[in-house]
Amino acid sequence: MTTRPPPHDLEAERAVLGALLMDETCFGTIADLSPADFYHPGHASILETLRDLRSGQEPTDVVTLAAKLRQRGRLNAVGGLRYLGELTEAVASVQNIGAYARIVSSHALRRREIDAAEAAAHRLRNHEPIETVWADLSKTFSAHPARGDQAATVGSDLDELFNTATARASGRETAMSTPWPALDSMLGGTGLWPGMYVLVGSTGSGKSQWAVQIATHAARRGQRALYLALELSRRDLAARVFASVAGISWSALLRGALNETELHRAISRAEREVRDLPLHTECGAPYGYGIEALVSRAWALRPQLVVLDYLQLCAGKVGEEPRVGVARVSYAARAIARDLGAVVIVLSSTARANYGELVNDPAKDPADLVGMGKESGEIEYAADGVLVLAKGQPQDDPTRRVLVLAKNRYGHTGRIPLRWTGVSFEDEHAPGDNARGRDGGVYL
Repeated sequence: MTTRPPPHDLEAERAVLGALLMDETCFGTIADLSPADFYHPGHASILETLRDLRSGQEPTDVVTLAAKLRQRGRLNAVGGLRYLGELTEAVASVQNIGAYARIVSSHALRRREIDAAEAAAHRLRNHEPIETVWADLSKTFSAHPARGDQAATVGSDLDELFNTATARASGRETAMSTPWPALDSMLGGTGLWPGMYVLVGSTGSGKSQWAVQIATHAARRGQRALYLALELSRRDLAARVFASVAGISWSALLRGALNETELHRAISRAEREVRDLPLHTECGAPYGYGIEALVSRAWALRPQLVVLDYLQLCAGKVGEEPRVGVARVSYAARAIARDLGAVVIVLSSTARANYGELVNDPAKDPADLVGMGKESGEIEYAADGVLVLAKGQPQDDPTRRVLVLAKNRYGHTGRIPLRWTGVSFEDEHAPGDNARGRDGGVYL
């Protein structure tokens, strides 16, 4: 059975953008249209860039748009200069931009409602109480920002804002700490605030190990975590978590490199704690684990931390371009972070062509590494934080990594040298020099 693609109209999207390029007075007509309303992520990026140009009192024509997109490293991602020039060809009449925008908005609303309904159905199939599912579904539909009757003044949001600010000022609500104090400090002083963060790394860089360490650290502090692994098996994931708590090499554990005395000592030391950890794991089939399952699991558990390992393996809709599918999954992750007040960490692979760029270069601005994820560049620009697990110096030392905080809404950007000890990632300057496992292997 062929699944129909989600509702969208690319011609209407192109017509909106073309009209804006032809007549800047059209911006006032589409003030309520959001980049997230566009089905194609490239179109969303174009609208966002046009609005940035307008807010900066710069011309909003093809030349300045192309220059700004090129500066941000997005020009090729949206289709190139030729595609931008063709946008005006989709415009039958500039005066009709309001009608084009309503088409785009109506499709966006329907897509979000479909996603919410699919997630609700999935939760019901997993035997969640219908009262809970219905309450969440009703909230999603009634509070949808695309419905005109739900608009409110900013003053109505002040009570919630002040409650949050007071809770954080008093210490009753804190950020989620990580295993690395230097990273917490760079993130704004205490760690990760609720939001979506993207971790980019090449194959074998240690993305999963880094994420497992954060998830285990959170769970050991009593924070509920959900780890969705679409590449690791449940046994592999359990081995990494157990080894992290026991302070042993997970690869040595699985390969039988520990003798019986070492194994029993590790079990005695860590088994009870690991069994009681509020760390929930799921290992779905790659390319068979979709958006509805992601949303369903998160709403059912309501965790404080969600890890998706990794973005490109979470399937989109049948017939979608990979970039579109990746964008849809990522927007769902952002919605989870927003609606549940959770930290959502999305792991992203990178194209082989970018491997040479994922090397720490102190002479470069950390922000230069934003957009290196495979098919996820647009999402990185929308994320609250982007972290890149880059190779350290010398490059032939497999134990060295540099965690580059390339984007950070809540603090500074910068670099943190890490060293793989054979057991975990540690600050490069931390005490101890157990750089390799007992058998000399390096397994990230």
